[in-house]
Amino acid sequence: MRNLILLLILVGAGFVLVAMYVAPNQPALRTWYRDNACAQLDRLSPEICAPIRRAEGGGARL
Repeated sequence: MRNLILLLILVGAGFVLVAMYVAPNQPALRTWYRDNACAQLDRLSPEICAPIRRAEGGGARL
């Protein structure tokens, strides 16, 4: 059970890190994150999707 919880935490952290560092440089991935994930990630912190918005020229919306 402990391993499953640790795996879920690592997957969640990976999802956030991809949104912050990889997605802004990959157009298809950036579009998917913007359309599907940023609404939920903004609930945690608006700064998670800020690099995606900057890469699209939309600025960082707070």
